[in-house]
Amino acid sequence: MNVYLVRSADTKQLHGIVWGNLDQIWDVVDEVAEPSDFEFAKLSPGGLFSEVGIEPRVSDDTHSPDEPALPNGGYLPPDLDPSEVTFYALTEPDCLRWRRFDDTLAKHGLVSRIFAAVDGQNGGDA
Repeated sequence: MNVYLVRSADTKQLHGIVWGNLDQIWDVVDEVAEPSDFEFAKLSPGGLFSEVGIEPRVSDDTHSPDEPALPNGGYLPPDLDPSEVTFYALTEPDCLRWRRFDDTLAKHGLVSRIFAAVDGQNGGDA
């Protein structure tokens, strides 16, 4: 399993950090957007770390206007610091090797994998 940054192919704005194999990260992006609109870059070993420890937090998923918004949606503490390698990847993302999500080979999208599995069960005659 690898860890990747995902960004818009057009705007180059970072949209997330995802982990898994190519099929798995395709599926994560596909849950919220069209993968072909994005590109990904593999991260070197690094991480996010908190010297003071991470307290469990409960997010405000009610979207109530009366409740103040929690930092990072309440999932990450504000003092979570990136390692040096991760900081460099986040601040200098153009130095990474970006690849566009591309399913022209019809093997990464969920539908493509379903058809490939059916094709395999039918001995290649589907």
